Amino acid sequence: MKRNTPLITLLGGGVLGIALLIASMVSTPSKTPAGYSAAAAQTPSAAASSAVATPGATLNADYAGRVKDDPHASVAISIRGSQAIAYVCNGSTVEGWMRGKVEGDKLVLTGKNQTHLTASYHAGKVTGDVEAHGTDYSFSVPTVSKSSSKSSGLYQATAVVQGKTIKAGWIVLGDGTQIGSLETDKSGENAVTAPKLDVATMTARIGNVVLHAVPVSGVTGSGF
Repeated sequence: MKRNTPLITLLGGGVLGIALLIASMVSTPSKTPAGYSAAAAQTPSAAASSAVATPGATLNADYAGRVKDDPHASVAISIRGSQAIAYVCNGSTVEGWMRGKVEGDKLVLTGKNQTHLTASYHAGKVTGDVEAHGTDYSFSVPTVSKSSSKSSGLYQATAVVQGKTIKAGWIVLGDGTQIGSLETDKSGENAVTAPKLDVATMTARIGNVVLHAVPVSGVTGSGF
C-alpha cells in the first residue's frame, strides 16, 4: 500500500512530539494490527539453512512464524553460533528486540523494558515463550522459507527524525505476510505500525523519510 501522508511538524522535539509525528505519518488500522500480504522479491541475505542441528553443535539458522493464540503477532529468531537475536511484534504497540546466548539447545534472550524470551530448538523448530510490553506469547516456529517470489526473515532499519532515533522491525513470513512495528524513540516504550517494507529495494517510506532496511540473519551473520 503506498503511503503519501505528508510529514507533520514535530511538536516540541520531545517524546510526545516524535510519537505524534510518526503516528501521523504511518496509517494505522483502527482495531486490527497491521499485517501486509505482499509478494516479496528474493533477497539472498534472508536465506536460511533448513538443516537440523544437533544440540550443542554450531548452528547458523533463522526462524520465523506466528505465535499461538494471536493471528496478528509473530516472532523471528536468528541464531549464529553462540549468539541469538529475536524480535516479537504484533504490528503495532507490542514489540521488542532481544539478544542473548545459546547454551546447548537452549536460548535465553533479553531486551529493553523487561522483554525476554526463553526457548529451545529441535528438529528445525524453536519452541518457547516470549514477553513484551506485558504481553505473553507461546510459539513454535520453523526455519524461514524462501521461494522465487517471497523472502521470509527478520529485517530492521533505523533513522534520525528531528534529532530522535527511530527503529523499525519487520517479520516477513513464508506466505509473504509482513508484520512490523516502529519504535518512536530510543526507550522502545512507544511503538506504532511500521510502514510496508519493499524487500526488492530494502526500503520503507515515512512521509519524506526513507528507511533503509537490513536483514538480521544467523545464516549470513548480518546484524550480529
